[in-house]
Amino acid sequence: MSNDGPRSDERLLVIAVDGPVASGKTVVGRAIATRLGWAMLDTGIMYRALTRTALERATPLDDPKRLTDLAQSVELRVEPPQPGSAETAAIYIDGADATPHLREKRVEVSVSAVAAVPGVRERMVAAQREIVRRGRMVMVGRDIGTVVAPDALVKIYLDASPEVRAKRRAAEMRAGGLDVSDREVLEDLHSRDALDAGRATSPLRAALGAAHLDTSDLDLEGAVAAAIRIVERRLPLEITECAP
Repeated sequence: MSNDGPRSDERLLVIAVDGPVASGKTVVGRAIATRLGWAMLDTGIMYRALTRTALERATPLDDPKRLTDLAQSVELRVEPPQPGSAETAAIYIDGADATPHLREKRVEVSVSAVAAVPGVRERMVAAQREIVRRGRMVMVGRDIGTVVAPDALVKIYLDASPEVRAKRRAAEMRAGGLDVSDREVLEDLHSRDALDAGRATSPLRAALGAAHLDTSDLDLEGAVAAAIRIVERRLPLEITECAP
């Protein structure tokens, strides 16, 4: 896949936040969006929605061609989140609302394998590039600064140690009603990291020029504060001055 994202004479009014699972991307991205009054999208939910659809339709998760065909054939619609929703958007597949099912355990354990399929990523990246053209967007994912929006105004790469990330994700999953242990989540996280970094299409890596922020020793408040300082240093002054 080419890394040529949408380009113009000016850099996109987009902030790209990338990083591995449970590095704090969604919390940080949401806080930045709130600070600027911009829209925010965690692109991971698009892959989750397709994974859930594949499971519902008994599409073999080890068949890249079938998964690619599914990704290319469905109608995917991303809309603003419903009031009170914990998600950053509402997502529909062939008119059906997939949003309530995105955090199911079967989706959790399968999404990285689905997202690693080149044809799936090509379909999702094309959709994300259409969304990003709207501008004034904080977009969170694993290939936003490298592939989806390489001309983003600000690129941040969040990271943390695997142990810290596993602890965070396990707590999040238990809060959502899933019965998981820290060790179980750590083992899954190692597998997902390997898939994300080793895939042929859009591998996880820091974008050229991205600010690297390690959140291992930061609580959420500290991580958000550090990320906002990066944004305020890198965004043109006239943009930050117009923020609410």
